[in-house]
Amino acid sequence: MPAKARTARPPVRLDPTDRALVVSLSRDGRRAAAGLAKELGLSRQAVTERLRSLEERGVVRGYRADVDPDALGLSVRAQLRLTLDGAASAQKEREVVRLLTANPLVRSVYRVSGEDCFVADVVCRRIEDVSALLAQLKQTHVIQSSRTAFVLEPLLDRRGFGPLDPSLVGGEA
Repeated sequence: MPAKARTARPPVRLDPTDRALVVSLSRDGRRAAAGLAKELGLSRQAVTERLRSLEERGVVRGYRADVDPDALGLSVRAQLRLTLDGAASAQKEREVVRLLTANPLVRSVYRVSGEDCFVADVVCRRIEDVSALLAQLKQTHVIQSSRTAFVLEPLLDRRGFGPLDPSLVGGEA
């Protein structure tokens, strides 16, 4: 099936001050510019300008609350591995992607190499929610096979990508 290859975005050039600002923000995204300025030895205006630049360049994509899914009763986590029929049209593939990305229980979707076409991470209240999603996907008549792995115990989850270790922000592009 034809698929567009997504090329990786080149890293953005960050000077040492930008890197320190990104690390500090990753630890507390609600921190006031005045506090950041004091920590970094800059004026509040300089911090505000750097933040705006980091946002415009796509380094800082937003500021969010880190909500615990378990606190909302979303304690069932699953990984769906989907294989599409090799003869499926690009339109049918887009329909599967649309169904996945439109479902609020689906937290991430990846096009992958190997025998599977897509991997989707799902968080929900009940196993039946996963079954309902799979039934909806199978109605497209393009799913050749699916495999579901339910998470027994999360050992590490860094999806929020913060707080950052400074080594992840180091170096020039």
